Amino acid sequence: MKKFILLFSIFCSIILHADLFDNALNEEQNGNVKIAAELYLESCKSGNNNACHNLGVLYTQGKGVRQNNKKAGEFFVKACEGGNSNACFNLGIIYEDGRAVSKDKNKAVKLYETACNGGSADGCLYLGKMYYRGKFLKQDYKKVVELYTKSCDLENSESCYSLGLMYLEGDGVRQNKNTAKELFGKACDSGNNKGCKQFRLLSDTGIK
Repeated sequence: MKKFILLFSIFCSIILHADLFDNALNEEQNGNVKIAAELYLESCKSGNNNACHNLGVLYTQGKGVRQNNKKAGEFFVKACEGGNSNACFNLGIIYEDGRAVSKDKNKAVKLYETACNGGSADGCLYLGKMYYRGKFLKQDYKKVVELYTKSCDLENSESCYSLGLMYLEGDGVRQNKNTAKELFGKACDSGNNKGCKQFRLLSDTGIK
């Protein structure tokens, strides 16, 4: 009997978390951002890591709450530790840029890696950029291609476009305009106007 009561309580708690979060999403989509922030907070306190992440984003943007990078970071930490890869990515930005914390690119790299491994397209993109620039991490085009490809496969248009440029110009890879056109097409399909332009230019030159 006690086991049944415990399972029932857990089940009710899960439903409550979902309802709070869904209500918060609806309020935010309807423009009631202040109410959404309050609901995200309650949902976050109840253990919903997605709610913690979304609240952190609101604090970053100053929507529905007073802009506060320190508070944003606190919610991103909680969400990241709970397995939200997008929160890990956003926390990486905070450390890379030094927003309300001391700049720490080592932490940023680790957070981007965690985010990328967790399925964050932006995490893979930003980690790839660090390998491409070669200013903090040793320049490694093989890693860049690997990370941009993973991010592009996750439908990040900037990664598809950037990888397309590498193949178009032979920048760190063997030049291949057919591959470049394919990547520009993917970028265009995801709403990247620069990708659409490059795709048309290559089409006009007869690249299939």
